[in-house]
Amino acid sequence: MANSPASPDSQSETPKLARTPLFDQVVAQNARLTAFAGWEMPVQFSGLKKEHAAVRTAVGIFDISHMGKFAFHGRQLREQLQSLVPSDLTRLQPGQAQYTVLLNPNGGIIDDIIFYYQGEEESGEQRGMMIVNGATCTKDKDWLLAHLDADSVTLQDLSTSKVLIAVQGPLALLHLQPFVKEALAPVKAFGHLEATVLGKPAFIARTGYTGEDGFELMLDPHVGIELWQTLLES
Repeated sequence: MANSPASPDSQSETPKLARTPLFDQVVAQNARLTAFAGWEMPVQFSGLKKEHAAVRTAVGIFDISHMGKFAFHGRQLREQLQSLVPSDLTRLQPGQAQYTVLLNPNGGIIDDIIFYYQGEEESGEQRGMMIVNGATCTKDKDWLLAHLDADSVTLQDLSTSKVLIAVQGPLALLHLQPFVKEALAPVKAFGHLEATVLGKPAFIARTGYTGEDGFELMLDPHVGIELWQTLLES
């Protein structure tokens, strides 16, 4: 007896892709969309060659809000994270960052990350931020929570409550500075600061993955949307 075809209700549905708060903005710009790590993301707008040239010679902006964003607070934060990465985090001064990798017990790479050290408070507790890949965000978070002392260090997951915008290219500083209260020129590569963008709190780092100068900004969603539109209009 032949098997009857499965009914639509019995077939597994394709998981719905997540969207960043900037989704409507990129759609309005006629972005070509693609699925990436469970997100519906823009892969190009006007064409790869034109966009590549813009970042190499002028400036381009990227919605990278799909990436994982963790805020840490607690005693001996750097020392505890030190056991999970091969880089020397204890040498970091406030306002400095380190590109490194999370390792498993066999020395295998779990994910590549950037850790931003924000300093030590009078209480002796340290603060820091970490940006991880969107595809491994949950795995990274579970690994960190399993190996950090929960009684002394807290991890706040900001992955879905903040947007992350990259402004990259040799003219990034020129285009971004008018909307930031604090001076960005003194910030060195892999430096960072808590700043004011369009009158609202933000975290800004002079980091990126394009090979050009540039900044990455973590903001509340409504501020990120406003900044995105403002940068496009400028």
